[in-house]
Amino acid sequence: MESFHLEIFSPERPFYVGDAVLLTVPVSDGMMGILAHHEPMTAAVMDGEASFKLPDGTVRVCVMSRGMLDISQNDARILCDSVFSPEELDDALEREAAAAEALKEQEKQALRDYRVAQLAFAKAVNTLKNKQKDSMKN
Repeated sequence: MESFHLEIFSPERPFYVGDAVLLTVPVSDGMMGILAHHEPMTAAVMDGEASFKLPDGTVRVCVMSRGMLDISQNDARILCDSVFSPEELDDALEREAAAAEALKEQEKQALRDYRVAQLAFAKAVNTLKNKQKDSMKN
């Protein structure tokens, strides 16, 4: 099989740059297969699993989020919001869960700080009222 040049990028990094003989990507109406010398086109890539076959027969799988696919002159380029290999996806999900937990703890601390500030304000107002009453008595 003939190969074509493939580039898969996210804003964070280039995921893959090299040759491929087959690319399968999720698009709005299903999966699209791309071979060498495909007609020039641009398509919206949807969230999902994509795969590409290298000239040596190795198949690589990745999970990508929305983006754009551009095909011209035997080159295919995908720019998507994020792209991960299955191993990286597990790590990313763990980091996301840890970040969500940390955010939850920060929100709890912020609520505690807010309540303490409310109590301090109420105490200050009460002290001021008592001082005003005392000064009126004298």
